[in-house]
Amino acid sequence: MFKHESVTLRIIEESDLEPMRKLRNDPTTWVNLTDIEPIDSESQHRWFQSLAGHPDRLYFVACDDEHDFLGITRMDEIDRANRSIRVGCDIVSEIRGQGYGSKVFATVLKYSFDYMNMHRVWLAVLDYNQVGINLYKKHGFQEEGSYRDAIFRNGHYHDYTIMSLLEEEYRNGQQGTK
Repeated sequence: MFKHESVTLRIIEESDLEPMRKLRNDPTTWVNLTDIEPIDSESQHRWFQSLAGHPDRLYFVACDDEHDFLGITRMDEIDRANRSIRVGCDIVSEIRGQGYGSKVFATVLKYSFDYMNMHRVWLAVLDYNQVGINLYKKHGFQEEGSYRDAIFRNGHYHDYTIMSLLEEEYRNGQQGTK
């Protein structure tokens, strides 16, 4: 487990699979992901079993004292030689807009920079996900570029925007929040 302020990131347990599946199958979640296929319980279990064989990706459940399941965090494309990691998180729809995403994201960044010793944390976000883009910019992320017309949603192609935060930017940003 890793705790920062009020948020804890903990290892996924089998009892988390159904809440995770529900979150992943929620249209307000998958509309912002690259894969839109619904997940059944059998495929969710297979995915869970496969986690142990992939040291280049980490998944955690985010929780706090009031919620056993705020959502999940993903850390993948872990490049230890170049100290780079891709991150993402999904928050349960019923509690979105209440600051939990920002708290979870701050915890992911703290873990990435202060414990995993990463130099660069990056992510990809759909160009129409303004809530996500605003959250990432709030945490100091900068746009690097985009994969043009990479994602097809609702009859249209959309860009997949790449954003990153470097260790120095993270540390300088913390100075103003202390």
